[in-house]
Amino acid sequence: MESFGLLVGHLLGDYIFQTDWQALNKTNPHPGEDPHSQRSWITTADAPVSEETAKALSESRAWHEAYRKFWVGHLACTIHCVLYTFAVWLCSFWWMPWWGLVACFVAHWPIDRFRLAGAWMRNVSGQCAFATGPLAPWSIIVVDNVAHLLTLFVIGMIAQYRY
Repeated sequence: MESFGLLVGHLLGDYIFQTDWQALNKTNPHPGEDPHSQRSWITTADAPVSEETAKALSESRAWHEAYRKFWVGHLACTIHCVLYTFAVWLCSFWWMPWWGLVACFVAHWPIDRFRLAGAWMRNVSGQCAFATGPLAPWSIIVVDNVAHLLTLFVIGMIAQYRY
């Protein structure tokens, strides 16, 4: 029964409780190094703005907007993982130790934030055609689910044999 509770908690947390905003933003990538971090192109308000300076300002604004979206991704992923962990707790509160919920959150966050299922398929398991071909994105979703369920299985096994 405990395993079924973990499965139901996973399905609730990853599909029912996850909003569109969380799903669309939780993987926002880092924009890379700020190309204008030296800021040698900044002018005073009364100085004329050259075409080069205007272009640099525009690029800087675009980078800062992408950087803001990156941090929104952290927030979206964190909220999703809190709700996911809550869903797992709802379905396992009578036996799940506190550390199991912490492990659930800590393991779920990087899997979702950094798209580790797709990275696993492309770089480790040699499933590049599945990750990028006609079966994508469903093949990635399946591998992602397996990673989450494997995590819950390990937590459940440790909790069962520890207590």
